[in-house]
Amino acid sequence: MGLNARVAALPGHEITVEEQQPFRVDDLLPSRVVRPADAQDAARGLRLCDLAPTAVVIWGGGTQMRLGAAPRRYEVALSTERMSRLLEYEPADLTCRVEAGMRLRDLQEALLAQGQRLPLEPPHPDRATVGGMLAANANGLGRARYGTVRDWVIGIAVAYPSGKLARAGGKVVKNVAGYDLMKLHIGALGTLGVIAEVNFKVQTRPQVEATLIAHLDTPAAAVDTGTALARQYLAPAAAVVLDQSALKDCGMTADWRWTLALKFEGYAREVEAARDKATSLIRAAGGRVEGDDVPSRFWHAARDWSAPDGDLVVVRAIVPLTAIHAIFGVLPEDSQVMAQPAAGLVDVRVPAAFAASILRRLRTAGGDQGQVIVAAAPAAVKKELDVWGPPPPGFPIMRALKQALDPNGILNPGRFVGGI
Repeated sequence: MGLNARVAALPGHEITVEEQQPFRVDDLLPSRVVRPADAQDAARGLRLCDLAPTAVVIWGGGTQMRLGAAPRRYEVALSTERMSRLLEYEPADLTCRVEAGMRLRDLQEALLAQGQRLPLEPPHPDRATVGGMLAANANGLGRARYGTVRDWVIGIAVAYPSGKLARAGGKVVKNVAGYDLMKLHIGALGTLGVIAEVNFKVQTRPQVEATLIAHLDTPAAAVDTGTALARQYLAPAAAVVLDQSALKDCGMTADWRWTLALKFEGYAREVEAARDKATSLIRAAGGRVEGDDVPSRFWHAARDWSAPDGDLVVVRAIVPLTAIHAIFGVLPEDSQVMAQPAAGLVDVRVPAAFAASILRRLRTAGGDQGQVIVAAAPAAVKKELDVWGPPPPGFPIMRALKQALDPNGILNPGRFVGGI
């Protein structure tokens, strides 16, 4: 038999009914699992799946598996759990190279030993993997201050169904070669290839950290204050607007309807000056500043709020800053909301029964330049929703890329925009 002959049996190891459950995606379960040991092994495993051909869903820590439409088919789970090594780390150069299955918590601990960090903190870093963070474009609450995943990736290795392993970028910060390939896979939800390795630039950890909690009467006042602070020289490391329900989920209560939570990082004198400036702007907006008694788990809970483990429906609006007020204007009174005003991002937990109608209202309010998606939902609810909304104007190019890189459509079939 030649190289292109179809394989008789599915690749990977057959798994029991109990072993299938951790790899569930919506209502679908795989019959087999592939656990590659490194990037080359991942490419070989994908090639065997492509020869079958058999539908593959890529698994890291599973924290973003509620994102996306249900797969059309699913036979093999490709788990990156064995690809979890820190391959290279140069503290003096502020760079590192890691395998895609490395968990964010483990990477941050390795960097912390040298007084450094990666300023990206997606939900559930104890489970979230580097590859999953890139595939889902999960940035965390510091997006407005520190940028997105794309801003910290300087190199990437991707395994394709053809059995090839492609590399782009490099190991140094000034290397910009291959940027388009990196950009292609970040946020593609693993539909074009399997991210196997990632090169990051990192930064020195801040000297001090402080939190400021402010309560305001209206969402407009909270959003405008958060946005104004983000434009200051001493901008907050994170700024989130929460309603009473979301605030309670994060371990705090307040009589006021809206809360603006601010995190400041840097040198001690900078942080003190930033707090003073924020306090002045908050009081000018008619708000009240909370004392320093903030639960230690607050920021961890806020980080994880938009990626719940339960069967909650989360709708996410990513809109121009000028459209945020319109988004808040169409939300029901009892909505549970967490927003990053300076990033144009609003996450809303909605009742399943009203998810479709709220989704339509948010898409209308967001306008043509916004995107409103279902970030999480149980399988039964997801079937009734248009998870991604209308495909973007460049969708024919996206479809052509999918055909070129995954001609048999084995990677996460149907989960991405437009059923790709």
